Order: sequence, then structure tokens, then C-alpha cells
Amino acid sequence: MTHPLLAELERIERNAWEDLVRAAPPPFAGAIGLETRRMGGALFFAAAKIPQFQFNWLAGAGLGGDDGACIGEAKARFREVGQAKFIVQIAPGSKAAQMENLARAAGLQASPLSWAKFCRETRNAPDAATSLTVREVSVEDRNIFAESAIAGFGMPAPMATWLSQIVGRPHWHAYASFDDDKPAGAAALYVEGDFAWLGIGATRPEMRRKGGQSALLARRIADAATYGARYAVTETGVPQEGQPAPSYRNILGSGFGVAYVRPNWTLPQ
Repeated sequence: MTHPLLAELERIERNAWEDLVRAAPPPFAGAIGLETRRMGGALFFAAAKIPQFQFNWLAGAGLGGDDGACIGEAKARFREVGQAKFIVQIAPGSKAAQMENLARAAGLQASPLSWAKFCRETRNAPDAATSLTVREVSVEDRNIFAESAIAGFGMPAPMATWLSQIVGRPHWHAYASFDDDKPAGAAALYVEGDFAWLGIGATRPEMRRKGGQSALLARRIADAATYGARYAVTETGVPQEGQPAPSYRNILGSGFGVAYVRPNWTLPQ
């Protein structure tokens, strides 16, 4: 059965990523081959110089009247920019089976890693037990947010140039957690109407297991309600057998439920 909020849950995530690209300084965007474009009813997102799935994808195939031609078009564009590490995200809508057939026809196969999409109402935000403090950062502290995020994700230092640009940007709210005065982690909130997307959540390796991510989730849920959103939305990878899944557990522990699982399709590796 298709989730009743599927279109909105997919839309808020795509809109946040699309605006994140708009925020990127042009020299930085050019250096990593960053681009986004609408293909039919779907969104194409690429960072040609970064061979990682999370920065090269097509989302929304088969939704909002899309006929799936975007799948072949996206594969061709990834080939043009020299990117072999990409995914086509197929949400479980009414056209999912049709989209999967088109993905197979394009030479793609289902990846073993799918994404779990989570949703909860913003009312009754949870309390998180932690020794850390959380605060929304101002433009003056944008580098604390960005540097904490890339340290947590293990990204190269230049990525901070990009992430710092969302601080103070319309729809966005950026947060950092602290152990006394030492930055511990970072997270972002994108609010648009009734929906809020929670993303870019990361903890510095030396600051893990202190409850920081749960605290950042709780703060963003509460703030999303303050900013008028009725629903909070996020996603993470479905746990793989034998591997730890702290993000998945923290999200469930913050009162989210799994709305659906979204398979990823990619080239055979």
C-alpha cells in the first residue's frame, strides 16, 4: 500500500537537496562537478568529481506524473560526466513496478543498500539524555557547524565551504552540539510548509556515544513544530546484517516510524 504522505515526504527531501545546490559557491560547484536538473517529474543530482552514491542520484522517478524516461536520461548524463557510482531511487508508489522494469532495461540492478524513510508528527518532541548542549548556530558560527559536519562524515575539508552556506539561508536552520566549549556534532533542518526535513546529522568521531545525535534530533523536532511544520521527515540506510546501525536506532528512539523503504538501483559493481 502506498504511504498517504509519500509525495510530500519525497518532495521535502528533494527540495532541500535542490536548494543545497543553489547555495553552493560557483567555484566550489565547478570544482566538484555539482549539478542538479529536473528530468520529467524527477530530480537529477550529481557531483561528477565525487565517486560516492550519496552525491549522485536520481529521485522521484514515477512520481507526480513522471513516466520514467528520466531513468535512461539520468544514466546517459552520468555517463557523460564520467560518474559510474550513482543510484536511481524508486519510491514504492503506484508506478514502482514499472519504474523497476525501466531500471532493468537501462542495465541497472537493485542495490543491497536501501533507504528507510521515516516520518513523525512534530508535536510532543522527545527529551534526550545527554551531557552535551545543543544550540542553533548563527552566521558568525557557520564554520563550527560545517567543520563538525564534515568531521563526522569523514568528508574532505573543502566540503565545509559548501555546507557553511546554508547557515542563515531561508528555510534552513543549522545546529551544533558541544561538550563544554568543544564542538561535538552538527545537524540541519529544512522547513517548508507542513513538512520539515532533518539532514546533515553527524558527530565527530571522538565525541560519539554521548547522546549527541539523539539531542540534535530532539531539538530539530521541537523547532520544526515552532516553525509551523506538522511532520518531521528523515532517512537513513536500512541496517545490514552484522553491521551496527546507530543512526537507525537513534531515529526510532526519537519517535519516528518507518514510513516505507526506498530501494536504490545502480550499475552492477
